[in-house]
Amino acid sequence: MSARQFISTSPCKPPPMEKWVTATCPARIDISGGWSDTPPITYESGGAVIDAAIQLDGKRPIGAKCKKIHTPHISLVLKCNNNHSVHIECNVLSDLQDYNNPQAPGALLKAAFICAELVEFPSSISLADQLQSQYGGGFELHTWSDLPHGSGLGTSSILAGAVIAVLWKTSGKSYDNSSLIHAVLHLEQILTTGGGWQDQVGGLTGGINIGHCKAGLPLKVDVTHVDISNDMLARFNNQFVLVYTGKTRLARNLLQEVVRNWYARIPQVVDNVRNLKANAWECFAAFNEGNLEKIGSCMNTYWEQKKLLATGCEPATVKQIMDALHPHVYGQILTGAGGGGFLCAVTKEPNGCDVVKNALKDFEDDMEVYNVTLDQAGITVEVEA
Repeated sequence: MSARQFISTSPCKPPPMEKWVTATCPARIDISGGWSDTPPITYESGGAVIDAAIQLDGKRPIGAKCKKIHTPHISLVLKCNNNHSVHIECNVLSDLQDYNNPQAPGALLKAAFICAELVEFPSSISLADQLQSQYGGGFELHTWSDLPHGSGLGTSSILAGAVIAVLWKTSGKSYDNSSLIHAVLHLEQILTTGGGWQDQVGGLTGGINIGHCKAGLPLKVDVTHVDISNDMLARFNNQFVLVYTGKTRLARNLLQEVVRNWYARIPQVVDNVRNLKANAWECFAAFNEGNLEKIGSCMNTYWEQKKLLATGCEPATVKQIMDALHPHVYGQILTGAGGGGFLCAVTKEPNGCDVVKNALKDFEDDMEVYNVTLDQAGITVEVEA
């Protein structure tokens, strides 16, 4: 649980009872360096990942809201993509005991209550008594994501950040962005999902950033912002495009393969991890220069690096899509672990969405093309008036 020591909160005035605290977040695109943030690789070799915080078709797709309620229990509402909602009531401490089982309904939200230290678990004090004595009642927490499952856009880690942010704010705790990033890392450690740190860096921090860490424990993630010109911002918004491939990825299987290959110390894999980090810093420099063609080249290099680490990350249908786009783009990647989900491309010509739609006009109907807008704010938290 090494991330815990980099989390710092301080008391602040909590909002009144029954007032919603709402956090909304962009998604993120990993543009270069992913997998170098993944344990155990990042512990042993350090990491560097460049991410962009993005809106899809002008919308921030991830969010959470929380309010204090008079009844001393925890009410969870998880909105699903089909507008169906899952309701979970936690009335006793044993209702939280599956917080470290990622497959259990609401596990991430339960783990967030423990990670954010709103609830002590295990404890000899009942859940109702804990909530009543500290907060004068309980909590109602809602979460949502408008992204498809397995999107590769960092949804679960960004959502975890939104949840922790609203829990802290609702319970009267102030924090900085670095603490929030490390709190998500801590949450995923206690949730036992073993994720990396780049997703929350990309979705909780506005604009384009490179997250980086040194090898060793405790793991501390630093974030360096990329100051891009207005011209580069306009080109990003005009020429970066997301395509939902309609294919479900198997991130867990890909992760297992990457970790196995790393532990086997296959020389090609070890060299590739070093090259991942170098390519991320090259991409960082290209953004500073405003060189879209060089950024695309870094993306192509990154995609080859991803394929070397996880051989199953490029389904045949995705390769066909990439082949069709190749003449029209500077670079392209599957986001996240690969294997499906979203494809990100940067087009050579303006009006990227139109370019991509025209290039893919002969493909199946369940493919969707999204306009990408750089989100400059990152996570925002607002209290109901």
